[in-house]
Amino acid sequence: MTPSLPALLASPAAASFPAIVDREIVQLGQARKLFEAGFYDHSLLEIWNAAVHNLRRRCEAYGMDLFESVAKDESGRRKYSKDGDTLSERWSGVDDLVLISCCAKLGLLNKKAGKALEMINWMRNHASPAHDSDSKVDDSDVIALALLLQQNLFASPLPDPGHSVSGLFDPIKSSKLDPDQCSILLDQVAALGAADIKVAFGFLLDLLCKGEEPALANSGVFFPAVWGRSSEDLKKTAGLRYQTYKVSPQEDTSSDSSAATRILDFLTAVEGIKYIPDGARAALYRHAAKALATAKDTSYGWAQESDAARTLEQFGPYVPGTAFADVYQEIVAVWCGNHWGRSGAHTHLLPFIDSLNTTQIRQLVDIIVNSERANAELFQARPKEHAVNLLNYLKSKVVIQAHVTEIDNAIAAVRAM
Repeated sequence: MTPSLPALLASPAAASFPAIVDREIVQLGQARKLFEAGFYDHSLLEIWNAAVHNLRRRCEAYGMDLFESVAKDESGRRKYSKDGDTLSERWSGVDDLVLISCCAKLGLLNKKAGKALEMINWMRNHASPAHDSDSKVDDSDVIALALLLQQNLFASPLPDPGHSVSGLFDPIKSSKLDPDQCSILLDQVAALGAADIKVAFGFLLDLLCKGEEPALANSGVFFPAVWGRSSEDLKKTAGLRYQTYKVSPQEDTSSDSSAATRILDFLTAVEGIKYIPDGARAALYRHAAKALATAKDTSYGWAQESDAARTLEQFGPYVPGTAFADVYQEIVAVWCGNHWGRSGAHTHLLPFIDSLNTTQIRQLVDIIVNSERANAELFQARPKEHAVNLLNYLKSKVVIQAHVTEIDNAIAAVRAM
């Protein structure tokens, strides 16, 4: 006995499907005719076409700026043509799988509908007349997948931009906002769900990178609020974007080619330097350490030392292992000072000492004893005293006796310099 047709195929124009338009009704009607004629694989293709058409309309209703924001990280064709006269023309440069993936990210497609479309796509590629296969599409496959899409896609209303994250960002992108308007929209940010926070993050990051006013100034108000509600993995995408621009400057399409600088300023402000990948972060800390070294080597350069140390303090103690020796030898050199004393820079560098684990403490002890740059001044009384005090402070932070003895030996070596 052949199971009855789901309502999606039997009566797609019914009131229970308010988000379906004439084009989709025709496609679903064709799917029914093919099903009744026994062409189940072809019927499934028409259901696929109707679903893709429906998703395209949902994206446009939700906001194409948001689609383009999440599509940046997708592989495949993703160029939406705003000047196209018809839906097909506008979406001709976007792969269907990119559309589906982005709709899932935007919350326009739930997981069950997404899996149903994945299954239809698999059948298109492996169980269609164009591919010899023992796994042919049958009537139950079509009915099962149609029921999933009926309940989880076609029965859902189109998104209302006025009550979505899209409605939040229209004024942020195009209007200069006063404090009262910002307060209202910040309350709206506070009410966003997890999925919308992810979309908001990507959109605001794009505005920051583009650097166009008034969106840039507005992003400075709203991005920190979204950042505070973002996951660790989401925050890493901002650091990865910074590294991408540093490694491949041609990827920066902003008018002033300063997207990397704006991201760095933002990450510094929100204490997010640690989310930059190790490669770009190592270069960042080496550059800051070089500025500290230049200040150290400048006559009467104590004020410069403090300024350079403040830059490191702003970045935070997130020095990658590959840059550890380069950075910490300069920290030690400034920390210990010279014959006449030392600057106030060491107060800004204390977090770099307090954040060390046991392995890093042992590395630092080795730098103090064996790095020519770090111990260049330790033959003099005042720098030697500061070095010994630092070693004693490090000794108070270790537990295992072998490590305590190791630091005692380092203290003896410094005293003998």
